[in-house]
Amino acid sequence: MRQAWLIYRKELLGMARSYQLLWVPVVLMLLVVMQPVTSYYLPEILAASGSMPEELIAGFPIPGSAEVMAGVLGQYSTIGVLILVIAGMQVVAGERYGGTAALVLVRPVSSASFISAKWAGQMTLMLLSFTASYAASWYYTVLLLGPVTWREGLIAGGFYILWLTFAVSLTVLLSTLLRGSAAAVISLLLMGALSLGYSLAPAWFTWSPGRLLVEGTAAFGGSPLKSAIFPSIMTALLSFVCIISAVWSLRRQSIPDLRGD
Repeated sequence: MRQAWLIYRKELLGMARSYQLLWVPVVLMLLVVMQPVTSYYLPEILAASGSMPEELIAGFPIPGSAEVMAGVLGQYSTIGVLILVIAGMQVVAGERYGGTAALVLVRPVSSASFISAKWAGQMTLMLLSFTASYAASWYYTVLLLGPVTWREGLIAGGFYILWLTFAVSLTVLLSTLLRGSAAAVISLLLMGALSLGYSLAPAWFTWSPGRLLVEGTAAFGGSPLKSAIFPSIMTALLSFVCIISAVWSLRRQSIPDLRGD
């Protein structure tokens, strides 16, 4: 446990020095805050462009707060996943191919401590980025478009945290198996396939983490919570399997692991 804690602190220090703890939350925040701002000021933007009739602009509907928050969540399923995967694609691969992992694991440090610390570091980055950006978009939505129900907002946010947890876990696994760029591409393809699979064949993918995206958006419409219990459990289980597989894979590689536990 002490080994994992020390590696976790080193991981956070590395993120601070490379400004990841700053630029990832800021980029996500700017991305999602633009959703309520552009929704509210869209008629003025169209009027300033001068390309649309005034009658059409006068009747242009401004979406409600729930609709805008659903749009905010949509940003996390695309650009949000892309940013987190790029930020984490070198988390293990960079140290494996740079030789740092061998220097760490040649000491009495287990593969489980190494991977769990790396995963915890990426989770800290994800939770910090998501919480800050989601709170900022919530604030601007309430300020410009009206109140957002606490229960619906928190449930929807919880589903997306689970989805992003799976994205982080999958990236850690693939970063253990492949080089950074390959890990990022395959992670994005698998996440996209899960999302698209549930959209095209929902009856076959009721277990899929991709279903959480639909359930999270539907939460703003008062969707029953119990409909997302099964995919939530499966997503947590798949994330755990990814971490266990990453530990097993690192142990099977030629990097020495003196503890082996």
